[in-house]
Amino acid sequence: MPRVDIHTHILPGLDDGPLTLEQSLLMARAAGLDGTTTIVATPHSRDIEVERYSPSKVNELADLLNTSLRSDSSRKNIPTIKILTGRCNHLTSSLPDLIDAGKATTLNRTRFLLIEPPFGRLPFFLEDVIGRLLTQRLVPVLAHPERNIEFQRKPKRLQRLVEEGTVIQIAAGSLTGQFGDETRKTAERFILDGIAHVVASEMHSNKPPRSPILSDSFDIAEKLIGEESAVDLFETNPAMLLEGRLPQQDQVKTEQIRHR
Repeated sequence: MPRVDIHTHILPGLDDGPLTLEQSLLMARAAGLDGTTTIVATPHSRDIEVERYSPSKVNELADLLNTSLRSDSSRKNIPTIKILTGRCNHLTSSLPDLIDAGKATTLNRTRFLLIEPPFGRLPFFLEDVIGRLLTQRLVPVLAHPERNIEFQRKPKRLQRLVEEGTVIQIAAGSLTGQFGDETRKTAERFILDGIAHVVASEMHSNKPPRSPILSDSFDIAEKLIGEESAVDLFETNPAMLLEGRLPQQDQVKTEQIRHR
């Protein structure tokens, strides 16, 4: 199964990702050549709201990129790549209200909502917001918690969120050490403890630390937990999310424990 990348900033001119369509194409080509065939464009929600772009602009740019990629594949023998849409929703106390107002976007129109927490102090309303989203029959997908200082120091707080139903997404750059040794160790610990569900590139450009390349982090995960569980993190689980299905976390834990 080809790799599936559920957290990317690949659309041009929307946030702190690429500025031009050509830069977006370079990123998509690099991802395709590295083995990724499905990419979810998830621009930062705060940038879309502040700037002149409406949510419909995301779909328009994704369609434009898909059209360019189809032409690219036919002319340059590049693997076929599909761009889907979502949003990287900023963690705020009003997020459940934005859902009710139709102003927050899920991954590929499923019930899975990608949420970006801060890197520093976690807000006091974190658990309340997660709980409210779950009662709305949504599944929070928490992006890169390994980069958060409080989760690094208090991993049991993240464990409780997972037990309540939160899905955890690790950044590929965290595993390769792009964000420091402490973040790398935390990412490895979350994976070994079986509380990580997905690894995504979080690509912002064609170069590190947030490039489209997933193969390096896959190799690291494979050494940690074995090939089968690594495939779950990079292929099976993210594909399941985009189909609206929960990953098989209990099975993942069993395989990881067996590999230790």
